[in-house]
Amino acid sequence: MEQKLLEKTKITLLFGRICSGKTSYRSDIYRIVVSDLVRGVLANYVVAPTRGELQNTMHLDDEIASAIMMVTDYAIESGKCPEIIIDGIRQVSIVERMLKAYPNAELVWLEVPEDERRRRYESRGDSRDLEPFDTADNKPIELECQKIFSTFKDKIKTIDNYGIN
Repeated sequence: MEQKLLEKTKITLLFGRICSGKTSYRSDIYRIVVSDLVRGVLANYVVAPTRGELQNTMHLDDEIASAIMMVTDYAIESGKCPEIIIDGIRQVSIVERMLKAYPNAELVWLEVPEDERRRRYESRGDSRDLEPFDTADNKPIELECQKIFSTFKDKIKTIDNYGIN
């Protein structure tokens, strides 16, 4: 990839707990949704691993990171994306790979009080929401997201995303 294009492209790694407003945050910017890429990676397996197995498998972390970087590089090389948001990385190892590939990437954490996230969850009517908020909010994947916040706390820009969505 041409270094000049990489330097001209603003890359944001976007994080936040469930219903923190990641999908609607700066929705006008080209967005790579990691969960969509994860589904693509899992489609390559005869027996797809569960999310828990996925989080504990470094090989899959590498595949997910490679998929994110492939799409990101393509977007950068197109010259049509002055800004890119990578939304929903859930593993520290993947964030580390992204920072190695894109050292100027900005890390953004969307902070929303738990009561507001609960209200959003209960009112959004997503067909995938098959469990109560407390269960969804305490799944290993959400706790892993909190681990990212702790690990990169000195690099993360926190944005109060309450009252916006």
